[in-house]
Amino acid sequence: MAWGGRKYDAIVIGGDLNGLAAAAYLGRAHQRVLVLEESATLGGVAVTGEIMPDYSVSTVTHLVEALPRSVERDLKLAKHGLRMAARDIPTVVLDRDGKHLVVPRNRKDIAALAVAQPKDAAAWRAFDRRMKAHAALLAPLLLDDAVPAASSLRRLVWRAGWNRADRLADLLHLLPQSVGDLLDAEFEYPLLKGALALDAVLGGADGPHAPGTVLRLLHRMAMRSLGRGLSIPVGGLGAATDALAAAVVAEHGEIRTGVRVSRLMVEGGAIAGVETSDGVAIVAPLVVSSLDPRFTMLGLLGAAHIETEEARRLARTPLPGSVAKVNLALDGLPEFRGLAPAMCGARLLVAPSLDAVDHAATDFGQRALASEPVMEITIPSVVDPALAPAGHHVMSVLVPFMPHDVEGGWPARRDEFMQRVTKTIAQYSPDFAGRLIAGDVLTPPDIETRFGLPGGDWYCGGVRVADLPGPRGPATPVSGLWLCGPGTHAASGVTGLPGRDMAAAFAAERGRR
Repeated sequence: MAWGGRKYDAIVIGGDLNGLAAAAYLGRAHQRVLVLEESATLGGVAVTGEIMPDYSVSTVTHLVEALPRSVERDLKLAKHGLRMAARDIPTVVLDRDGKHLVVPRNRKDIAALAVAQPKDAAAWRAFDRRMKAHAALLAPLLLDDAVPAASSLRRLVWRAGWNRADRLADLLHLLPQSVGDLLDAEFEYPLLKGALALDAVLGGADGPHAPGTVLRLLHRMAMRSLGRGLSIPVGGLGAATDALAAAVVAEHGEIRTGVRVSRLMVEGGAIAGVETSDGVAIVAPLVVSSLDPRFTMLGLLGAAHIETEEARRLARTPLPGSVAKVNLALDGLPEFRGLAPAMCGARLLVAPSLDAVDHAATDFGQRALASEPVMEITIPSVVDPALAPAGHHVMSVLVPFMPHDVEGGWPARRDEFMQRVTKTIAQYSPDFAGRLIAGDVLTPPDIETRFGLPGGDWYCGGVRVADLPGPRGPATPVSGLWLCGPGTHAASGVTGLPGRDMAAAFAAERGRR
């Protein structure tokens, strides 16, 4: 049956950024595409919402960190309304005494570091060159069609050896290391080590002294190299979703929200379409899911259509998410000691040392709230004033290492968590508490419930070391069923790459046939 009298070449389950990117790319390949989204809004965790009337903020994820230039260009996202309020914003590590660190991006930043820490400034130059060289080897693999991790890592090693034998030896030496050990060997400055450690582990469950976290840092550097720097969209992350939805419609795709898919229809060992929760059967020879691979394969498809070993692998309990989100409405711009007001539009980190990041990870492992949480903060209204009334602001705070199953339960500890976050920020900004008007907290269970992410894990497992650079790939054993969510690709964050790579892999297979 066709919905509304139309026949579809493809159905995309999930209207998040990856599902929309897949639909737009399939539309460019002349496929008639229907996108089905269970919630009333598109975007998944890339949405803009109100804290209170007139105060809007990116509800969950808050930065465009690695949207590839190729995706922006291919899908004409600027034409469809995507504008950046600020591109390539700096990262500032906050210091309680106002002696903040701008993580070096250029000669000016290195010169400033040299004033505070001459030895570390000299070490930074060599460290930055070394890590960027290795990240440059990894970046092209992220742009390839998603492939299994073992194959990607073999290709990474081959590329390193082909470039230079000494680079291969250094890469093989680095890959199993912990980022904590590496940073202790390279630097002395606590703020610098704290910032790099947080970059390596943000979004995961591993602390900075866990083996393999150097690869996590390389991965993040490689992802950032694909885009145009850390950016804040005009209108929040929901604007990126709106632009991708417009790209789907421009390619004659159809989008329906409030529609839940209850099962995948299979005929003769191949996908035949989907059935919705209200009993409507929609026929299409290609179904693409941006949902969690585990739910897609076991919940929608069913274990009867999967080999036993694959079903066992999928059934393993995933690690839970580890990031909470706090959104705040403020009656003015908070003053941070020693920080110029214009720099409040930067990416602000509360990561005073490597030990601080490690302690937060240790507390997480014990199901405890971090005594002094580490954070990633943005105040997007500094560069996009329309997000709040004149003179007022909104603040967006990511808090890693927050347990899904916190001891005592989140209902009993939500207020305590909020107090710890605001108290920590107030240590850097004396007037912060007095400017607070309203706040909203999203715990990992909240994120799981509101955005359909198992365990509250934003990345559906796709960012873990064991899965890098590509955890599973977009193809499945069932003909006509493809995956395009973050759990199928290591390109975490706002990238659209899992969707793009799924469409490319599908086109390649169709060409071979």
